[in-house]
Amino acid sequence: MSRHHRRKQRFKLRSFYVWHRYMGVSAALFTLVIAVTGLLLNHTEDFRFDSRHVQSDWVLDWYGIRAPQELLSFTVGDRYITLMGEHLYLNRREIEGNYRQLAGAIRNNELFVVAVSDSILLLTLRGERVDLLQRSDGIPAGIDRIGTDADGAVIVRTSLDYYQPDAEFLHWSRRDGEPTGMHWATPGLLDPRLKAALQNHFRGEVLPVERVLLDLHSGRFFGWLGPWVFDAAALLLVLLSLSGTWIWLKRRR
Repeated sequence: MSRHHRRKQRFKLRSFYVWHRYMGVSAALFTLVIAVTGLLLNHTEDFRFDSRHVQSDWVLDWYGIRAPQELLSFTVGDRYITLMGEHLYLNRREIEGNYRQLAGAIRNNELFVVAVSDSILLLTLRGERVDLLQRSDGIPAGIDRIGTDADGAVIVRTSLDYYQPDAEFLHWSRRDGEPTGMHWATPGLLDPRLKAALQNHFRGEVLPVERVLLDLHSGRFFGWLGPWVFDAAALLLVLLSLSGTWIWLKRRR
């Protein structure tokens, strides 16, 4: 083999090595993301990524997750009972369960009585759920207001009638016409600081960490173009493996 031919082959090999290096650098970041997220996803249950939620504001903003701006709130003494989405709160404490409607809330002795989702929710003054009474428990259908009469008895209003429960909320009796001296629960303005705190809490309960890891692993985190970029990175890795093998074989000869 002539010296010129050997020099030409070394030049080609050197050029190919440069391209190999550029492909490696280009794919390195994507490889790191895929490897790290894959490793974490393999331990989802260990780290509870499926039940833990993202708290970072910029990540939540990136996903377009916004808290509802219109909150329905009733003031009961110095407490606020608020419905946001399907989440119900006593001040900042979230009440267990999902709720679609909030018709009102009052205090009855040592309990809060909340008319919500065609049900009556009984809470302690600390916000602990005592019971959720539904139609099967004899609750009147279509409750749209709750309040107390002149004697302090709990009264609910439906589209047709007025009803009053017994002391244990086990039996409901119909009242003829609106009782006298009614004080109905009415929505009020929510304290701005409490509103902001509830909205932050709401956003922090929406996006599981596992979802973000999956989107990073697939490239979907970076928008519609992300998966294509990650596909290109995968192809680069294939080319990198092939070119690395070719370079190794050439150097052995």
